[in-house]
Amino acid sequence: MTFKEMQSLLQQAVPLAKQMEGDWQARMKLALHSVKVNHYMKQPISKDVIHKLLEHGVSYRRISRNYKVGRNEISVFESMQ
Repeated sequence: MTFKEMQSLLQQAVPLAKQMEGDWQARMKLALHSVKVNHYMKQPISKDVIHKLLEHGVSYRRISRNYKVGRNEISVFESMQ
């Protein structure tokens, strides 16, 4: 992720964190996580995108529903070299 992309994500996360209640660090962490997942969900499906989504704790079910593909297709993308 480039500096410009990260800066854009942070600009989206701050207003989201301000809407939440509780400790600022916890709110910011949750908001940034949410914004990152949404960013990757908008990307076209690829091995790297699937890997990043799985790193962020997104379920296979959510990935398959978002991209309208089955579990088998996700496995094909994971196994590509």
